[in-house]
Amino acid sequence: MTKARDIADFKFEDIVDTGTEGTKVATGTTAQRGSTTGQIRFNTTTGLAEYYTGTAFKSIDAPPTISSLDVTEVDSQAGGNQTIVITGSGFASGATVSFVGASGTDFNASTVTVNSATQITAVAPKASFLNAQEPYGVKVTNVSGLANTLGSQINVDTSPSWQTASGSLGSILEDATGNHFTVSATDSDGDTVAYSLQSGSLAGLSLNSSTGVISGNPTDVSSDTTNSFTLRATANSKTADRAFSYITQNDTLSNGLVAHYLTGSGTDSSGNSYNGTNSGSNSGSISTSTNSGTPFGSRTVTSFPDSNGYIALSTSTIITGTNDRTITCWVNPNASLDGNDYIFGFGICSGGSKGTFNARCGSNKMGFMGCGGDYDDQGATIYSTGTWVRIFYTMSGTTVSTYYLDGSGNRVSNWSTSISGLSTQNGSGATASIGAHASNPNQGDAGGCNSKIADFRIYNRVLTEAEMERLYNF
Repeated sequence: MTKARDIADFKFEDIVDTGTEGTKVATGTTAQRGSTTGQIRFNTTTGLAEYYTGTAFKSIDAPPTISSLDVTEVDSQAGGNQTIVITGSGFASGATVSFVGASGTDFNASTVTVNSATQITAVAPKASFLNAQEPYGVKVTNVSGLANTLGSQINVDTSPSWQTASGSLGSILEDATGNHFTVSATDSDGDTVAYSLQSGSLAGLSLNSSTGVISGNPTDVSSDTTNSFTLRATANSKTADRAFSYITQNDTLSNGLVAHYLTGSGTDSSGNSYNGTNSGSNSGSISTSTNSGTPFGSRTVTSFPDSNGYIALSTSTIITGTNDRTITCWVNPNASLDGNDYIFGFGICSGGSKGTFNARCGSNKMGFMGCGGDYDDQGATIYSTGTWVRIFYTMSGTTVSTYYLDGSGNRVSNWSTSISGLSTQNGSGATASIGAHASNPNQGDAGGCNSKIADFRIYNRVLTEAEMERLYNF
């Protein structure tokens, strides 16, 4: 009887296999793996050939490839999950997906669905993507242990986008208060945008970090001064900077201001306390109301009747002789104006002397009367019912000039003339009035201008063109 022999291990070197079917290697499950370094076997659990390195088994197959993702940005503040479709090749059932941050820190997708050998759908919490770790790469690892990474694919949020153009925001007077400018930026992810000063100075103003409103009282300047600064818009740690500037204008409009009747009523806001009183037999028809018409927006204005209703001012507001002056205000006729309608009057007419400084608006034109010498209707028609116009009467020596600012905001010279012998007087019987003829405010309808008036100012100097334009925008 033949005896069974022990099976011995054989050692082969330089084996040449000339067959066509290949060499059969050991076959078994994962649990049946051996522990010899260099062994080659077929794992029936994974369905892959594998070899042992001495510390781990490695499958013998090609790693997957990743060609693209359908998501390039994640809004980490939105909450919930982010679904990402990965396109490539060599994907196998059981593959895992991880996202690799810039520092190498990674986290795994919460769910992975291998749709095919060329597509995987991975889902991960949006909050797991961190701004500090962008851009993220994506790593696919097959059950064989072979993996591939496509780097720098996913950013976290976008930088906010500025809506306000860079450069000058405009101009403000040095004594201005309240809100002046508003800057705006938006975020495509819907994140809240916050604003901050990055460099430079707001020169006395403050920035609302939530609304982008720039407000306050600017630092006083000795001349018009451009102030430059850079603001930063931040949304979920992403930032965008933009350079801006604004001009602080030296406020000369308070220089030489004798009296100021902001609403056209008798209250003097200049600080000189030259308050006026409603006068004339129709003084009860003088009324104030809120007017929201252009160009100065909503404001309280005073309406005067067509006759015998005016505001009597202190004679201290009369600038005498041939001294420099400017009288200016907004005017809005209630109806067509006639030759006896007057916007203002200062001084006294005595013995035919040219001792008054009056503004007449006959035929809806700017006119001047110095008593004993009328200079009416010297320019184009500027007044029309229901329309606001800013008028300026100046005097330097014996030269009287009138100007107006029309609806387009342009400065227009109406006329200028030299009046021989003109010398405004302030003696017994002199009057100063808004809406009336000087000396005789109750004569006929000379004591009523049939108009609304606002921002009536008296200066003891001639305003510049720039100052006139500023007052137009006041």
